[in-house]
Amino acid sequence: MEKQLSVVGYWLGLICTALAVILRMLAALKMLPSPFGVPGGTNISYMSFFHGAALFFLLTIASWCRTSKS
Repeated sequence: MEKQLSVVGYWLGLICTALAVILRMLAALKMLPSPFGVPGGTNISYMSFFHGAALFFLLTIASWCRTSKS
């Protein structure tokens, strides 16, 4: 089970990192539409994906450490 969490967390971390980099580039180039998200709601920022990537990579590391001891 931990190995599956490790693999899934790694790929989700990579996807979140790629989305964070793409959204940051668009924001830096002022090409990101201002109402990016639900109308009237909170806008989605690249920091959301950045924090998600950190969470998934930490999940991967924790799962790997648990499986390497077993």
